[in-house]
Amino acid sequence: MLTIPGGRTRILLVDVLPETAEDFRAAFGEETELVHVTAASVLEHTEGTPGARRPAVAVVGRRVPAPVGLIHALRPHPADLAAVVVATSATDSRLTTLPILFSADLVRRIPDARAGLLPQTARELLEGVSRRRAETAVRAAAQRQLVTGAVMSRQLGERLLGEFLTQAPIGALMLDDDGAVLAWNHRASDVLELDDHGSLRRSLADLFPPDARATLRQHLDTAREQSAPGPDVVFERTRSDGTSQAMRIAPQRVTDSEGRERVLVLAEDVTDRLHAQRKLAERTGHALLSAEVAAAMTASGPLAERLHRCVRATADRLGADRACLWTLAPSGRPEPAACADVDRTTAADHLHPEHSDEELVGRIAARQRPHLDLTPPGGPRAGSGRPQGSFAGYPLVSGGELIGVLTLSTRLALPGSTLSILENIADQVAVGIQRDRLLHRLRATTQALERPLLPPRLPELPGFDLAARYHPFGSGLHIGGDFYDAFTAPDGRYVLALGDVCGKGPGAAAITGLVRHTLWAAAQHTTDPEHVLGLVNNALRRQNTPFCTLAYAVLEPPSPGPSSDPAAPSDPSGTVRVRIASAGHPAPLLRRADGGAVPLEVRGPLLGVLDELHHPVTEVELCPGETLVFYTDGFTEGAGAEDRREPEDLAALLAGHPPPPGDGRPADRVVAALLEDAHSWWGERLRDDLAVLALTRLG
Repeated sequence: MLTIPGGRTRILLVDVLPETAEDFRAAFGEETELVHVTAASVLEHTEGTPGARRPAVAVVGRRVPAPVGLIHALRPHPADLAAVVVATSATDSRLTTLPILFSADLVRRIPDARAGLLPQTARELLEGVSRRRAETAVRAAAQRQLVTGAVMSRQLGERLLGEFLTQAPIGALMLDDDGAVLAWNHRASDVLELDDHGSLRRSLADLFPPDARATLRQHLDTAREQSAPGPDVVFERTRSDGTSQAMRIAPQRVTDSEGRERVLVLAEDVTDRLHAQRKLAERTGHALLSAEVAAAMTASGPLAERLHRCVRATADRLGADRACLWTLAPSGRPEPAACADVDRTTAADHLHPEHSDEELVGRIAARQRPHLDLTPPGGPRAGSGRPQGSFAGYPLVSGGELIGVLTLSTRLALPGSTLSILENIADQVAVGIQRDRLLHRLRATTQALERPLLPPRLPELPGFDLAARYHPFGSGLHIGGDFYDAFTAPDGRYVLALGDVCGKGPGAAAITGLVRHTLWAAAQHTTDPEHVLGLVNNALRRQNTPFCTLAYAVLEPPSPGPSSDPAAPSDPSGTVRVRIASAGHPAPLLRRADGGAVPLEVRGPLLGVLDELHHPVTEVELCPGETLVFYTDGFTEGAGAEDRREPEDLAALLAGHPPPPGDGRPADRVVAALLEDAHSWWGERLRDDLAVLALTRLG
């Protein structure tokens, strides 16, 4: 830690927990004075003019009730006081204003769950305070030394810079008007490798690479034009032993007793700090890339679009000229599925990698091992035929199965950490592709199982419009228990059925198939509701299955016209009767020709529960322009039984959507309106299947 005149640095422990105090004693020992204070007495230890007080860091504990007000009262200052505060669930929302009011080198907040970071954070803040205080002292001492009349020719550092500047923990150099070095202290001699013979009157810019000299000279010229200290800029150079070094150069204009202007340069070796920052930035970039790839692979939409997002993010984050995802063709040969170039937008039609890339990808796929070629620019790789640059490839493997290959190519040398980040990305992409394929197969299987549970087509009913819809819950990966059916019985009557089997998945699908086929088989003998529902109940009881609700309707065809010919068309004004039985199903709806709609009182016991049961039959006369609607409980209990709608609500909806005059598909419009309203009403709360069947007698 930097030490400067003006007394030992302090850490003020403000109402911290005993275990926190022990952590500080273990971390700092005797190097720093630890002072235990309360929130009420801490101001006594920070008295004085901000910037001229004894250097300190205040650690505000979790027991301080109003930490924001205390921080303001402490008056943090870059040269003598910083603060770190513990954020609890009770104070975190109020502490969010601190980053707006104070920079991170003055005030930081640490979550209570990470209180173990307090000693390290306090050390960083204290070092920052000490460094800034030392820089201020160096600048002031240099100005005082010049004002005393020191001659600006080459002298010993002790005579020109004075004893304090010579021993300062920060490198100090004095430059003339041309930027040549006139004097330096011990620290500057160490970090910049200066000597009396080779460095005196040498341009400071000559100590740095040619490509950085113009920028450094401009940086120094800027300092001559302003009285305040210039901005800190980091310049990199190469030491005599060939290692790289990062120097923070902070110039300031100073004036000697004769009014001559010089430039005082504070030089600090920040190599370790810069490397740590770059490492942190690299890890942060890798974490962001991993998050972007994860978000892309778990998003909805076509797989090709999600793969394009992955390669675009990979090329951008890793600075590659090109990134590609290859998948295996049916023949087993890798083929490019998505590519992104740094100089163009990702496009599905830009999939033409180098021929040599295809060969490398083929070898990576065959061996299922990663490949990294770090050859720097300068010519083709020996024996590869590839142009200059670097190439990296990683196999996509999930569950032991090769999915494809992820590749990167760039004209520059890739870092050695490339394979580690590619491994993480490749795993995510492989799992995402495998998951997409599994979902595709599951969706196809679900559709195959659902197909026999619904009629392939609805029958044509002369004089009627018949429409039905089934919408499973979720993304089509779950087999529901709702079903409908409509067919013509041997006696010429029309049978309509809509039901809901308890449960989901293959088990419910099996019961649905049993109910549908039993309905059809029973109706081949007679369409009488008592007979048909009784046979369905017996079939369910025999298989010991869960219960089923069912709405069953038999439509008597219109009576023939006045003609004595049985084949003559039906009388459109003739009487049409519908016999309805319900087995625990929601009340059907009847919309009248005048637009009014009402639920029908049709009730009866569930199927599959009782051995003996009776289902009352309600007969309804269907007039021209009227619509009969059957629906499952997803329309009334789509988000659970505690959040339900009543049949009267659905009836009011139908009454508010009268069909337009001359509409040839009124039943279809009713079905569409009910489904649209259900999705709008329940939204993301919808947790059930939806099935609806509507029959309209045309006018």
